[in-house]
Amino acid sequence: MAQAGTIDRESQQARLIEMFSVQSQAGNAGLDTDRDYSEAINALREAGTVQKGSPRSLLGLPEIDGSITVERENWTLLGFEACERGFRENTVFSSEIMAESASLKVIGPTIIQMIGKEHKRNRAVAQPLFLRPRTLDWWKPNWIDEAVESLLKPLEGRSRADLNLELCAWLPMWVVSRSLGLAGTDELDFRFHLTRSSFGARNHTSEEVAESRRVVDAILTDMVASRRRQPQDDVISGLLENELKLPDGTSRKMTQEELFSFAKLVIFAGGGTTWRQLGITIDALLTHRDAWDQCLADRSLIEAAVDETLRWRATSGNFHRVATCDIEVDGVTIPQGARVNLWLASGNRDPRVFDNPDAFDMHRPKHHHLGFGLGPHRCLGMDVAKQEMIAAINGLMDRWPNLRYDPEAPRPIFAGLDMRGMTGLPVLLD
Repeated sequence: MAQAGTIDRESQQARLIEMFSVQSQAGNAGLDTDRDYSEAINALREAGTVQKGSPRSLLGLPEIDGSITVERENWTLLGFEACERGFRENTVFSSEIMAESASLKVIGPTIIQMIGKEHKRNRAVAQPLFLRPRTLDWWKPNWIDEAVESLLKPLEGRSRADLNLELCAWLPMWVVSRSLGLAGTDELDFRFHLTRSSFGARNHTSEEVAESRRVVDAILTDMVASRRRQPQDDVISGLLENELKLPDGTSRKMTQEELFSFAKLVIFAGGGTTWRQLGITIDALLTHRDAWDQCLADRSLIEAAVDETLRWRATSGNFHRVATCDIEVDGVTIPQGARVNLWLASGNRDPRVFDNPDAFDMHRPKHHHLGFGLGPHRCLGMDVAKQEMIAAINGLMDRWPNLRYDPEAPRPIFAGLDMRGMTGLPVLLD
C-alpha cells in the first residue's frame, strides 16, 4: 500500500494539534471558536422560528469568503418543527446545494448531495454495513473495543492527560480508517493529507495541496486494488461485494471513483465529528458530577447521556439545504433557490418541544433530537459513532472512576458556531 510518509513524534503531535484542536480546525475553515453562542441563539429563536439571513449574519458575524452562503439569498429555520420539516421533506429542501461546498468538491459526488431515488439507491449499497446489529457484532469487536483499549492502556500509571488529543482525536480516526483498511500511522497521515487537500487553500501552497491530493489518491488506489485481489472483513470489501441498483432494474458494482468518494467521506465525516461530540459528552459528565456517578453505577445510562449531549450540544450546529420551490414554513414564504439553514443548535433547544432546554438532563422524557439529522439523510454512521462514545466512556470509568478536570490547567470551554466543541480536556487520572 502507498504510504503517506513516516513522520516523527514531534511532527505527529503538531499534526494532531492542527487537525484536532477545535480552534485550529475552525481557523483553517475561516471560522471562530471564541465563545458559546447558545444565549444569543435562544434570543433569536424567540424573535421568530423562520428568519431571513444566515446564522452568521443573524448573529452579526461576517460571512466566510468562498462560502455558498455569500452567493445565495439565505433563510434560517430556528424552531425544532421547522428544522424537522427541512430534514424530512428532502425534495423540497434539497441537499443538492452541498455540491457547492469547496471541501465536497474535492471529495467528489457522494450521498450527501443526492436526493430522492438516486440517494436511496446509493445509500442502500453502504447502509447494511453501518447500522445495528452490525455496529454491535462487527464494528465493536473488530475495531471499536481494540481502539479504546489501545488508546487508554498507555495512559495507565499517568496522573494527567489531555483526553481531547490522546483519546477523542484518535478514536474515530482509528476506527473508521482501520475499518476501511488503513493501519499503523497511516490513519493520521491520510487524514492530514485529506484535510489539507480539502481546506488547505487558506494555509498551504497550491503545490502542497496538489501533493496531498496525489497522496490521498495513491493510498486509495492501492487499498482498493488490494481488496479486489484479496477481500477482507472490512468496509471496502463489503462495498466491493454489494451492488448499486440502477433505475432500469439492473445493478452494477461501484466504480473506482465512487469508492474513492465514499472512503473520503467516511474518513472526513466520521473522524471529524465524533471526536468533538465525544469531548462534549465527557465534559458534560465531568461538569455534572451526579450524572457521572449515576453512569458509573449503571452503565446502561451512558447511552442516554450520549443522546442528551447530541441534543444539548450537537457538534454540527447547522445543515444546509436549497429550496426547490417557493415554500411556506411557519407562516413565512421562503423563495425558490434560497439557501435554507437548518439550525440544529437552535432547534434542539426549542422550549416548545423540550422542557428546560438549556439544561443537560439525561433523564428527560425520550424525544427524538436533531443531532444526527433526520429523514433520508440521517447520519449513516450514527450507530457507529454512538458505540464509539459509549465504549470510550466505559473504558474511562473502568480505569479512573474519579476522573476529573485538572484544577491546575486552564478550564476548557464549549465554543464555536459551525464546528462546535471543547477547547481541551485536561484531566487528572485517578
